[in-house]
Amino acid sequence: MQRNEIITHYESFSVWLESIKGLDPETWLKPVKAGKWPVAAVVAHLLFWDRFSLEKRFPFFKEDSELESFPEFQHVNDSAAEYAQKHAQLEIIEELLSVREKFLHILEGMTEEKLDTAFTIGSTALTVRDYFADFIEHDIHHKKQIIQAAGIRV
Repeated sequence: MQRNEIITHYESFSVWLESIKGLDPETWLKPVKAGKWPVAAVVAHLLFWDRFSLEKRFPFFKEDSELESFPEFQHVNDSAAEYAQKHAQLEIIEELLSVREKFLHILEGMTEEKLDTAFTIGSTALTVRDYFADFIEHDIHHKKQIIQAAGIRV
């Protein structure tokens, strides 16, 4: 995945996030599937993992650096779900958009070479490019869930 493709993803995902500001409250609180999180919790989940990346990953992307393993996924996800219950739809989306704007700023300052910086997370070797690609797949997965739950036409 090239730098411009990563930037394009974050730009277009932000446009899409703007579009879901208009979801009605019933849809915002509707589970993406039976037994799954509501749309609100999925968006908060994206916010929490993006914050984690911004604070605990991006500053440490240096050649051969050894980053700590990811935190306990369930704890982060539960915290995001709880956050979604306590915060308004527009607040959560605006926070996510703000973090995504910071991602774009970071990406715009990166070269293709910087995206090839290699490091490890726990025992997993990857590059900055790989990291972004993984999180882009994560975005796409959750976007599909929200689109399906909300009955949005694409």
